[in-house]
Amino acid sequence: MSGFAHMQTDPGDTRLNHYFLEHFFQVIFNRNYVGELFSPAFFYPYKNVLTFSDNLFGSAPIYFILRAFFSPELSYQLWMIVVCVLCFVSFAVLMRYYKVGHISAVIGAFLFAFGMPRIVQIGHQQLLPQFFTPLAFLFVWNFLRYPRNKPLAYSLLFIYFQVLAGIYLGWFLMFSLAIFTAIACLLDKSIWQRFIVYFKQNYKAAILITGVWLLLMLGLLGPYIKAKGILGSPSYGQADSMLPRFSSWFLPAPDSFWWSLLSGNSKNLPMSHEHHIFLGFLTLLLIALSIHTLLYRKNILNDERTLLVKICLLVALTIFIMTLHVSNTWSIWRIVYAIVPGASVIRAVSRIWTVFYFYILIAVMLCLDSVLLTILNQRLRMIVVSLLCIGCVLEQIVTNSYNFALAPITKDVAQIQELMEKDCDVAYVILKPEEPPWSSQLSAMWAGIKANVPVVNGYSGNVPPNYGTMEDSMSTPQLINWLGEDKRGQLCIISDKSVKNDQKLVSMYSVKQNSKTSGNWTSSQIQLPINKIFSQEIKFYEIPKTVKIDSAITVPVIVKNISNFLWSTKGKYHTSFSYRWLDSEGKLAVFDGDGDRTPLPFDLSPTESAAINAVIKTPVKPGQYSLILTMVQEHVAWFHNKQAQSPKFEVSVTSNS
Repeated sequence: MSGFAHMQTDPGDTRLNHYFLEHFFQVIFNRNYVGELFSPAFFYPYKNVLTFSDNLFGSAPIYFILRAFFSPELSYQLWMIVVCVLCFVSFAVLMRYYKVGHISAVIGAFLFAFGMPRIVQIGHQQLLPQFFTPLAFLFVWNFLRYPRNKPLAYSLLFIYFQVLAGIYLGWFLMFSLAIFTAIACLLDKSIWQRFIVYFKQNYKAAILITGVWLLLMLGLLGPYIKAKGILGSPSYGQADSMLPRFSSWFLPAPDSFWWSLLSGNSKNLPMSHEHHIFLGFLTLLLIALSIHTLLYRKNILNDERTLLVKICLLVALTIFIMTLHVSNTWSIWRIVYAIVPGASVIRAVSRIWTVFYFYILIAVMLCLDSVLLTILNQRLRMIVVSLLCIGCVLEQIVTNSYNFALAPITKDVAQIQELMEKDCDVAYVILKPEEPPWSSQLSAMWAGIKANVPVVNGYSGNVPPNYGTMEDSMSTPQLINWLGEDKRGQLCIISDKSVKNDQKLVSMYSVKQNSKTSGNWTSSQIQLPINKIFSQEIKFYEIPKTVKIDSAITVPVIVKNISNFLWSTKGKYHTSFSYRWLDSEGKLAVFDGDGDRTPLPFDLSPTESAAINAVIKTPVKPGQYSLILTMVQEHVAWFHNKQAQSPKFEVSVTSNS
């Protein structure tokens, strides 16, 4: 209705997912692009930052086709529409494969593709491209009924495609298919027997097909596994807050048909925006109809439908029980989190509705179709079908979908982009205080990808180690420290004219005087690497004139950073307090414990101070020594070797106490 001038839902995750699609487009079609497949050029220079979030590889070709004809923004808006339509089509294909009538197939496909849970999560676009799930299910079921090489290969291929299209969607699909297969084998013992016969006759082909699939999965998920080893898994508490409560299954989308009646279910729900997973009373009615059909009218279902309905309902029930948050101390999901591969990185467990309703809709549409066929009166059948269709549409309508205007954001991005294109080798944009930090970070990322300049800014599901936070701007010393010792070129620090830069840019840096401006933005440039000044101020209370050999003394010390760079407590090049002992000939005394570090309590920017209790080890041989107190930046320099003023004391080291 805005004529594509607005976009769902907010300028946060919506633009992040769009960024990933545009990044993949640039990797494929722009030879000069500075990013790499798993290393988009944000959080620069940290690598593999794409593994902090979903990648959308599987649905990116749709974006590529649209991008060939339209702007990035319009291509993305059309991509959202197309992937939802494909979800509708794929579910309808599944239903028609099982000979479900057109009306029942349409109702099921509509609820699957455009139901309230998907609408309310439209700002998490990684949950939209679920169109591989029905196709994967179709071939898995065919393989269980008639085990052959072709359905096995197609099953694994479409599972892989679904993981490729969305990590959450793919993991939930594999998790649910494992439950589906287990229940199918329990209800129909012949499935297991047929599988054994198949494997005995085709084990070489089965191993080859599965091996190729595993290699493909490892190629896709390997970088994610590596990232997990560095970042660790989210705590169970994060997953616990997004476990579905019983009330979650009755919490509709805001501003929907049932919102005024059921909005009270959102009370006391942590992360309540993740708990809107109610699909409507029509779905509940159809579930009741399915159970009634199984119990009392099973004769209207053929054998395959009867078995499929039972399995799908039991899979949905199992998912419901396993994910249900019963109390603050108990949920079956705690066991799943601990033992099932990949479960520990699934934070928003409530998104399992994506497969829960998939199985529910298969069961209820198979039953609905069979029930409709028993209504011989065509007029009555048309009335029932019409009411179902009207009710289906009305229940899913959301009258006020959150959105944001594109024009102000694209204007900001264009101005920042213009500055980045003027002699910038790497850029950093200082956050606007009046904007949400993630919005400013994403504007910087988008300006970077359009200017083809790497940016230190970043917004994603995680942050790199030692980066700091996404919510606060880096100071210039923090920025230079993050970039490290080996980065060369022009660093551009871009800020809104309303933002004061006095704490960001300090006079000790060689900032170019001809700062550039574009609209409301200005850019200042620093040539990297900076000419470091190793300066320190160390105050102490008392150093004993006589100490015992091979012992340790504790000295209260106040250290002040009067250098022109950050004294960081983290990373390869962190800075610590230390000391050196020189013997009577002025040579360095080398012994176990010489130069031990006392860490700083926190990062020290220039002009900042910290009090520490320095531990100093004494030489192992008696004699007359000189003790030098100094800071040291690891793998770079000892401050006293860089002519920094360093306290020096004459100390007698004796073998007596």
